[in-house]
Amino acid sequence: MTIHKDLEEKAREFPERLHSARRNGARAIGTTGRFIPEEMILACGAVPYPLCRGGEPEAPEAVLPYMLRFMSPFARAQIGYHLLEADPVIPELDLIAAQCDDCHMTRLADLIEYFDLPTARVGVPPDWDKPLSVDYYRRSLGKLGDRLAEVTGVEPTEDRLRTAVVRMNNLRDAFARIDHLRLRECPPLGGEDFLRLQHLSFLLEPEVAIEQLDRLRDELENRPSPFAANAPRILLAGHVVASGDYTVPSMIEEIGGVIVAEMLDEGHRFHRWKVDPDGDPMDSLVETYYRQRVPPTVFQPSWDERLDQLDRLIEECRVDAVIWYQLSFEEIYNLEYSVVAKELGARSVPLLKLESSYEYSRDAMGSLETRIESFLVSVSASSRSLKILE
Repeated sequence: MTIHKDLEEKAREFPERLHSARRNGARAIGTTGRFIPEEMILACGAVPYPLCRGGEPEAPEAVLPYMLRFMSPFARAQIGYHLLEADPVIPELDLIAAQCDDCHMTRLADLIEYFDLPTARVGVPPDWDKPLSVDYYRRSLGKLGDRLAEVTGVEPTEDRLRTAVVRMNNLRDAFARIDHLRLRECPPLGGEDFLRLQHLSFLLEPEVAIEQLDRLRDELENRPSPFAANAPRILLAGHVVASGDYTVPSMIEEIGGVIVAEMLDEGHRFHRWKVDPDGDPMDSLVETYYRQRVPPTVFQPSWDERLDQLDRLIEECRVDAVIWYQLSFEEIYNLEYSVVAKELGARSVPLLKLESSYEYSRDAMGSLETRIESFLVSVSASSRSLKILE
């Protein structure tokens, strides 16, 4: 049984629904990162479309004439699918809100403009703990609001923003209810399914996604777990698992582990944090999107905040081991991994680092499978030894 079959069927209709909506006057807005609030797009009556695909080598390769090979495969892929004419939605977008927070995503914004796609840059300063940076991000969102109003003909007023905030908070709650099932000793779903559900929700209206997720949650309530009772409980950490990039999470769970938590910087809904619907909605968006959520690796110094979140997840989700998944040429994640390795080593938490350039050849798959299998076997053996000692 595929637990996300109903959502897949509805998400598959997204290009057709979008085309119909645009004929009726609606506008479509693309986004390229976690700092572009969907609430602002919904408040203008537009359809959001997160650019978050990956897992195939062809898309990053297609951008090599314009973007260095030594840049993030994820950033390259977002424009690569457009160059390959493999994304039917991007040509229909009336605007792409392009997040500029590091050299990879800023170069992506450059190329979006270069290929004559309508673009609104959103500056995201990495020195996140300074009042000047908070003010800069707030003004960037204000400019985005002006551009959205220009494109859609609808002002993102406070009332419209509050309504959109409630809609998105309800969606976050729906994901939190499903995520809570993964706290069980034998969870009815793992990380691959949870991430797929999140990616599918990008292509559905919030209310449609909520209805489907709540129905699924009721079905999962009494569903037998597909995982062994002694399956190692894994926390997947790192940069991003893009839509389509399921090789690593799938392999982890096929070999015998179960992903019970994620700590990723991009590519999913941050359902543990909600936007305050009271007060000034723009201030609330800034507070949640920029200040409250765990800062991404590119925000420095933020090791203390990130390690605290890692510790909370390990304790709350009873994690046995951490698998660190990063993409090639993302140098800041190498530094972050060293910090995480030191912290987890002091706590005797097993850690495995995996790196991908979306090249999943037969040889690469064999090596990847061997490394994951050996790691999970060692984690299982260590866990059994601890139980004997207890």
